[in-house]
Parts: sequence; structure tokens; C-alpha cells
Amino acid sequence: MKFIDTAFIFSAVIVSVSAGPLRLSRRAVDPSLVPQFGVNPGVNPTGTGDCDGIPNAQGVPIKIPCSCPPDRNSFIQSLNANVAAGHAVNNPGIQVSFPADNSQASQLARLNAATVTLQNLRGPGVGCPSAATTFNAQAQAIRDGTAAPSAPAPPAAPAPPTAPAPPATGGVDPNLVPQFGVNPGVNPTGTGDCDGIPNAQGVPIKIPCSCPPDRNSFIQSLNANVAAGHAVNNPGIQVSFPSDNSKASQLARLNAATVTLQNLRGPGVGCPSAATTFNAQAQAIQNGTPAPSAPAPPAAPAPPAAPAPPATGGVDPNLVPQFGLASGLNPTGTGDCDGIPNAQGVPIKIPCACPPDRDAFIQSLNANVAAGHAVHNPTIAVSFPTGTSKADQLARLDAATVTLQNLNGPGQGCPAASTTFNAQRAAIQNGP
Repeated sequence: MKFIDTAFIFSAVIVSVSAGPLRLSRRAVDPSLVPQFGVNPGVNPTGTGDCDGIPNAQGVPIKIPCSCPPDRNSFIQSLNANVAAGHAVNNPGIQVSFPADNSQASQLARLNAATVTLQNLRGPGVGCPSAATTFNAQAQAIRDGTAAPSAPAPPAAPAPPTAPAPPATGGVDPNLVPQFGVNPGVNPTGTGDCDGIPNAQGVPIKIPCSCPPDRNSFIQSLNANVAAGHAVNNPGIQVSFPSDNSKASQLARLNAATVTLQNLRGPGVGCPSAATTFNAQAQAIQNGTPAPSAPAPPAAPAPPAAPAPPATGGVDPNLVPQFGLASGLNPTGTGDCDGIPNAQGVPIKIPCACPPDRDAFIQSLNANVAAGHAVHNPTIAVSFPTGTSKADQLARLDAATVTLQNLNGPGQGCPAASTTFNAQRAAIQNGP
């Protein structure tokens, strides 16, 4: 009996010792089997944090966050955690596996695990999009039995900066700093985007509502860049600010202003050129024509009309329009999800957090109605009449839309495309 006990203990030790390494090898992925991203981060920053990803079917680069793809080591760390859990840690409903053999199914499973990890790095649907990698092309190549696309060559090191022209004593001359030519906060969409300069078709390009920045703080950043001879937040880009009136000097000043604008808060993170007329000014200088003038200051808004008094204790929740859309549909990995379809039937991208929680929304609506205007955008009047007339129903939809689009600040909230409010409005207008 004593022998049997000893044998049992010995065998248990063998099982325990041997089981540990087997479990570890199953959980820790082999880095050499982790697909390469095939894309470099930070290519052609727009100034809003967007950079170039893989090209679309027309050969035009798809915009991706400049921080994508992520650092490979931290990515593999996240992938390890997901594989160990058997699902995306940040999105538990999505299973992952990482088989180590070279079958087609296993290669595709590894690409799927990498894609899921990429798209859920920081939360459900919040990470980097597939367009920040060649994962889809690699998967297609595996299915077709052809070689997968190779990883890109590392980006070339930037040329050492040349000595810039010395700035004027005490900083640049503010009179020589180009005017933005655009006002911030024009026609907010509700997601923080506003109108910038028009594109070739005359349609305003969307820019952050906070762009262009405050001129004084902009000149302060420009001074720092000129003093350093390069963009402080993106040292590979040289700047100079000569003070004479030659064509070359005027263009150099516009270049310094553009670089400063696009790198205000980090490499490629600032405001886009579309938040200014800098490009048009540069073209005018090159052509020898007058530069475009700055816009007139925005007209003072009309005083808000007196709203209808809210119901005692707030609006009647039964009269608050339904959103008509669920949040979190088909996340892209960058925080965008599907909203209502556009005229072509393609879903409009909206923040995944939109539409908001209904109770929190009604609370904000109550505050706006009680104030008679959007609390976060006081120039916009709201009312919430309780009648059944067409005018009253439309007023309630207007109040709901204004509340939605200004939830977190002026023009910062959720877009109308995260609801069926516009369709509801059209139905009321077209109804009896």
C-alpha cells in the first residue's frame, strides 16, 4: 500500500510538471507566426490624426488613425491575452484561436485572431481598422494559394534639417503670419465636425469644429517651431520664417504655418489645411494674383425665441421621439459603427456610442427645454410643445435633434444619422 501511494504521488508530479509547459506553449503565440501588418503608421498625416492606410479599389489611400497599426510588441501582447482567453478580452463574444500548423485553415485562423485583436485593442470595436494592415490581402492570397503580400520596407530616415532663417527678435512678426481665412464652428454635424473650405465640387470639407485654432495660441506654437528650426512636435519637418517679401519667403512662411497647424498637438495631430485658405494663398502667390481675403466675422446670432413652457417635472417621455437605431452596429475598429443608410443604401458611419442612452438623453433634453435653449449651445432655441399638431411634432423633433447634436458641447454629440429623426420629420411633413 505504501508503494502504491508513492507511485501515485510520483505519477501526479510527472503529470503536473509536464502539463505546465504544454499549457504554456498552447497559450503563448509564436511571434514568427503573427502576420505582419504590411503598413507603416504615420504616413501622410492630415493634421486631424488621420493618415494613409491601404488603397481602396480606386487606388486612393483609406484614411486610418496615425497611431495605426500599433506597436508590434504591444500588439502581440494583446494577441497573447486574447488567445489565452479563447476570445477577445475586450469583446468577449468574439472567439479566437491561433493554431500553429501551416494548413490553409490554420493560417486563416491566425489572421482572424490578429484582425479581431487589432479591431478591439482598447474596447469593443475600438482599436485599429483592417485598412491599417494588409491582413485582408494576405487572407485572399492564402485562399488563392498565392504568396501573401510582403511587409513594407521601413520608412527612410528623414534628412537632417538645414539651418532655418533666424526668427525676428522676440518671435515672428504677427503681421506676417498668414490669416486662416476660415471661421471655426461652422455648421456642426454633432460629432465634432464642422465645415471647412469647399472641395472641387463646392462641397465643404469636414474639419474639427475646434479648427482653425485660436490665433494667439497658434502664433505661440509657430514661434516655438521657428525658434527650433523644425516642428517641435514632429522634428523631421523643417520650418523657416523669413521676413522679406519675395515669393520664396512668402511661401516659406505659409509652409511654416501649415506645418505648425498640422502638428499642433503631436506628429500629424492638429488641424488640416482644409481649416484654412493656406493652399489657395500659396497658389495665389505662385500665380502672382491677390491672396484670398479672410472671411467676415460670423454674424451675431438672433436672440432665441421664447420656448413653450416644459411640462411640470420635465418633458413627457412618451412624446420624446424614438431613436429608431441601435448603437454599436458593425464596428470598424476606430470607434465608428453603422448608422442609417445614405441615398445609395450604404450605412453612414457614426460613433459607436451613438445614439446615446435614452434616459441620459431625456435628462439632457429636459435641461435644454427648461432653459429654452441648448445648454451647451445657448444660441439655439428649443421648445417642446405637447400638442398633436404638425408644428408641435416638428418642434419636438427639432428639440431632440438639437439635444442630440450638442450633448457634450457646441456641435459635439451624436449626428442625426444615428437616428431616424430626419425620416420621422419627413413623414410628419408629408402626412395629413
